[in-house]
Amino acid sequence: MLFFRTICLTVVFTLLSANVWAEERPAPDVRIVIDISGSMKETDPENLRRPALNLLTELLPEGARAGVWTFGRYVNMLVPLGTVDEAWRQKARAASGDISSVGLNTNLVDALDRALYEATQNSQFDQTVILLTDGRIDMDTSGGDPDTAANTAARERLISAVLPEYMSKNVRIHTLALSDAADVSMLGQLAMETDGLALKAHTNDELMPAFLKAFDRAVPSEQVPLVGNTFNIDPSVNEFTALIFRAASSKPTELVSPSGLRISQNSAATSADVRWHHDLNFDLITVKSPEDGEWAADADVAPDSRVQILSDLKLKVTGLPGSLFSGVPVQLEMSLENEGETVDEETILQLTDVSLQVTAPDGRTGSKLLSDPESLPVDGIFRETLSRLNQPGEYRLEINAQGRTFERKQVLTATLAEPMRVEVEPDVNQQILNVRVYPQSDLVDTSLSRVISRISSPDGSSMINAMEYSGENDAWELALMADKGPGNYEIMLNIRGVSASGKTFKSKPESIPVTFPLVSESAPERAALASMMPEQPQVAGTASSEDDPAENEGGAAESAASPDNQSKQEQPQSEEVPSQDVSTPAPEEVVPDLAARYSEQVATEEVETEEESGVAWWIYVLLGVANLALLGGLAWWWLMRRKGKAESPEDVAARESLDLETGQLDDADLDSADFDNFDGAEEEEIPAAEEESRVTASMGGDTDMGSPEPAADAAESADDDDDWGEFDLPDDKKE
Repeated sequence: MLFFRTICLTVVFTLLSANVWAEERPAPDVRIVIDISGSMKETDPENLRRPALNLLTELLPEGARAGVWTFGRYVNMLVPLGTVDEAWRQKARAASGDISSVGLNTNLVDALDRALYEATQNSQFDQTVILLTDGRIDMDTSGGDPDTAANTAARERLISAVLPEYMSKNVRIHTLALSDAADVSMLGQLAMETDGLALKAHTNDELMPAFLKAFDRAVPSEQVPLVGNTFNIDPSVNEFTALIFRAASSKPTELVSPSGLRISQNSAATSADVRWHHDLNFDLITVKSPEDGEWAADADVAPDSRVQILSDLKLKVTGLPGSLFSGVPVQLEMSLENEGETVDEETILQLTDVSLQVTAPDGRTGSKLLSDPESLPVDGIFRETLSRLNQPGEYRLEINAQGRTFERKQVLTATLAEPMRVEVEPDVNQQILNVRVYPQSDLVDTSLSRVISRISSPDGSSMINAMEYSGENDAWELALMADKGPGNYEIMLNIRGVSASGKTFKSKPESIPVTFPLVSESAPERAALASMMPEQPQVAGTASSEDDPAENEGGAAESAASPDNQSKQEQPQSEEVPSQDVSTPAPEEVVPDLAARYSEQVATEEVETEEESGVAWWIYVLLGVANLALLGGLAWWWLMRRKGKAESPEDVAARESLDLETGQLDDADLDSADFDNFDGAEEEEIPAAEEESRVTASMGGDTDMGSPEPAADAAESADDDDDWGEFDLPDDKKE
């Protein structure tokens, strides 16, 4: 049976028709905008922009539309916008030699404006701009000082005129910063506004891989896995393109077909089915109507090599935005498509393994097998949710679909960059934890953006507060005091921002744990703190011994809230002493009172004797109750038996039906919405209060939930503002 299914699967995929871009998705429209200012001599000394442009030129599919612009003081259309074919590629290859580093300024705004040439709101193309720069807006001799009149005017034009055009015409901007001197904040905002990637190449060696990441989002490509130096081509593949990055001292690249035929750069020149592009550090080989089976690359294959294919069988991945936000779940959908139709045939899906691998910015990797032969999606779409992504940087997602006769792979990149920065500063003397949220860019509209905090207290209750914006400090501020008593508190933030051009974004940073009372590292400050605090039962963070575990827990919370304390933690520990409460004086040594001890012992023995006699009495009572219960049960059984004889068949059927309806419920039968407060936590109502210049999160005080203009916010309906009435963290129960 397995052999029969495999043969059927092979026949189905072999009989598919030729691939056509327009059948599945709009053809890509890729505009490449390259900085040629003088500073690029230092950031790109080998001028890797030339081979990078050649690489994208060769990878662009037939029928796509593309153009190339360069900019310094002036903007030049290096390669006119046109349909990608062999003639267009020849123009692009020739023009790549004109890329230099001679520009006197960085006219980034005009470059982005000119790159909108013929872009339309309802375009038949999927429009993307890939922007490479190593600097910032520089329209005068200041070297990019943002406060000069010329640079300020250019920036305002970017925000008020150019960027809204990109948003209205649905053109994404993938930004690539090639220097630490680049205006990373502005480039990140451009990407976020248009759902693009915000990439950074720390060295010129990282330039080409970064270009590929942007290209993969602009032109999603089908791949087959390249394992070592081998890859498999199945019968449904119409064409493949092998991108082989060569090691520094590698020999010339050759491809070896399944039948043993060797293809080199020289032999490709005489073949109508092979196109070979050789460049500085890579070979790009396209083979039409390839032989199916295992191919090999006879070369010293370097990282980032890949094999793209044109096939009638595709792996479709949707739901991954270019810009991610902290704590906002990502809903992925993955499926196989045949001529634009989702493959939902159970026979095929049972023989296909679909897996997902996610690599975080810090290099940690996690994998998951999504397909289960016993539980296949009816519609053929595999779904997975990535929740609580919160690490700034690049996330790499690799999706693989492996069947008995084929393999498909997609690699996509998304970037997470916080538009807001959270800072925490404990004030030990005042016993206040100050939390401030700063906008990371002046493109954030602070008058429309909102920051909500939810504070959980030691008694299990919680309160939601709207943090007030302070124009003086350019931050939303909250001051937390321990009005619910000492213990562990937690602050969770929900940010809804609005950019200067009207883009809305949401973010939910990591929660902030804190233990009250706040403690300092020095003993005199702890002693002064203890004298200020009222007498309380011993809780975490209140002991005085430096080695007491409870105090160490409080100190760890303070250290997490304040990076300045890290250096203090590295200091040598003091000599270990027994843990004790220093507020209670040690008892003086006295002579034991033997008579008193004897009298206490006698009294204790008398109590134990009375308890033993009491136990025996209770045993008799329990036995009597048990006998009565047994007699009552027998009587009930006898009566029910007599009653059962008198029941009609209809009565019996009705009773059995009722038993089925009121039987024991499984977890799946319970509506979780009815058990929101099952853990005992209570949500306190927020009474109205007068506005304050700075919110103090007093758990027993009044805090205004509204904005600085309560009347205006009150007029907004729930439909207009969908989550300001609730704290919608994905891992929380509905409050």
